[in-house]
Amino acid sequence: MAANSLHAALLQSSLWVLLMVSISGSLVSGADPDITTDFGINVKSGADIHYTAFRDLPPQPPKSLNITFAFDTQFPGVTGLGIAIAYLRFGPNSVNPFHSHPRGSEVFFIIDGELDAGLVDTSNKLYTATLKKGDVFVFPRGLMHFQINRSKTKTATVVATFNSENAGRVSIPPAIFNSVPPIDTEIIMRSLMLDEHTVEQLKKVTFSLSG
Repeated sequence: MAANSLHAALLQSSLWVLLMVSISGSLVSGADPDITTDFGINVKSGADIHYTAFRDLPPQPPKSLNITFAFDTQFPGVTGLGIAIAYLRFGPNSVNPFHSHPRGSEVFFIIDGELDAGLVDTSNKLYTATLKKGDVFVFPRGLMHFQINRSKTKTATVVATFNSENAGRVSIPPAIFNSVPPIDTEIIMRSLMLDEHTVEQLKKVTFSLSG
């Protein structure tokens, strides 16, 4: 009897270990792969891990959004590190339309100005907040989100960080209406409950990927 109890306890312990290993493996596989060196690229000097594209940017016009990314494609210094950054400038009355980042979560830090931000979770619940200077907001990986600068005169500046060296960006309007090759009109009509004329007109609009 004691032997049976011991066997059952060992079996239960083993199952728990396997469960934890499976969970850990799933979490690891969902992130950027780890590296076994100090850097993910051949770094010869500080210049290789120094990014200057945020300097001396031109003035931001009204209704315009400008995003300067420092993903691995723009800044190879982050390669293999599982991190990246972006610098966003919202002109007066500008919007960052519906989009998601399929490979990374985002932390939004407001340097100046004020924005309204929102995200929709997998149960279609909307979460919104008014973000002011010094505020932080998070956008979980893969969830659709947006930001808008409602001021008619003031700009807003943001630094966004990601837990991926290339979080990616899926911008919803161009993904639907400007895909290459185009999505069949009937599919869009039935999916969005739009009439054919509206869909064809929207297909003629060139939606920006970043604003």
